[in-house]
Amino acid sequence: MPTVRTNGVETYYESRGEGPPVVVLHGAFSDHRVWAERTRPLTDEYRVVVYDLRGHGRTGGSDRGAYSIDTYADDLRELVVALSLGAPVVCGLSMGGMVAQRYAAEGGSLSGLVTVAALSSRALSPGEWVERQVALPGALALARFVGFDAVQPFVSWITSRGDDFDPGDLDEKTRIEDAHASDYPGVSPVEAAKIRHALLSWGTLDTDYASIDVPALAMCGGNETARMTAHARFLASEIPNADYRELPDAGHNAHVDNPDFLRDALEAFLQETS
Repeated sequence: MPTVRTNGVETYYESRGEGPPVVVLHGAFSDHRVWAERTRPLTDEYRVVVYDLRGHGRTGGSDRGAYSIDTYADDLRELVVALSLGAPVVCGLSMGGMVAQRYAAEGGSLSGLVTVAALSSRALSPGEWVERQVALPGALALARFVGFDAVQPFVSWITSRGDDFDPGDLDEKTRIEDAHASDYPGVSPVEAAKIRHALLSWGTLDTDYASIDVPALAMCGGNETARMTAHARFLASEIPNADYRELPDAGHNAHVDNPDFLRDALEAFLQETS
C-alpha cells in the first residue's frame, strides 16, 4: 500500500501514468476512488496522482486536535515535494478545491489550478457574511461543548437555506466506490469533527486570489446551487488568468454525473498548460 509521509501523517496515494503531473483532491467525507476511475483515461499522457486526504480513507486520522484548510494545504505541499512532482496541475472538488485555492495562493508549486464545485473564502452577500462571521463560528464554539452532531442540523440549514442542493447521482458514486473496495475505511466520528472544523473555519481566511499567477479553471455543475455557481464565477473573475465552465446535467459530484464533459474540459486545460 503506497504511502508517503506528509506533515506528520502517512498519506495513502496512487500514481498512474507518465508525463506532466496532475494531482487530484477529493471532497470532504469522500476519498480518492471516484477520481481514480474518472481520471484513468488521462494516464495515457499524464502522471495522475490521487490521494486520501488526512482523516479520510486509508490515510486515516492523526493526533491533531483540529484541522484547518491550511492543514490540508500543508499536507499537499509536502506530498508534492515527497513525490518529486515539481509544479503539477492541481485539481480539487468541493473541499479539495478549497485546499487547492489555499495551496496556490500561499506559494505552493503548481502550473495550473482547477476547482470543481468549490466555495471561495469570501462572503459574496451580506447574509453570507453574517453566516460566516457570526452563525458558523457560534456553531463551532457550541460544538466544543455539545458535539458536532448536535449542531449539524443548524449548520446544514444555515448553509443551504433558499437553495435546492443536488448532490448528484449518489448511487453511481457508491457503485464506483464499491468496485474499488467495498470495505474501504470510512471517516470516524472523531475525524469527522476535525473535518467539519476545517470547513466551518474556511470563511475566516483571507485568500489573496490576485496572487495566483498560474492558469486556472473554475467549474461548477449546471444543477448546482445558486450560491455555489456564484462562487465558481467569483473565482474565475478574481484569479487573473482564469476561466469559468459550467458542467451540464451535473450536481455537486460533477465527476460522477458528467464525467466525459469534465474530463474533456480538464484535458483541454492540461494541453494548454503543459
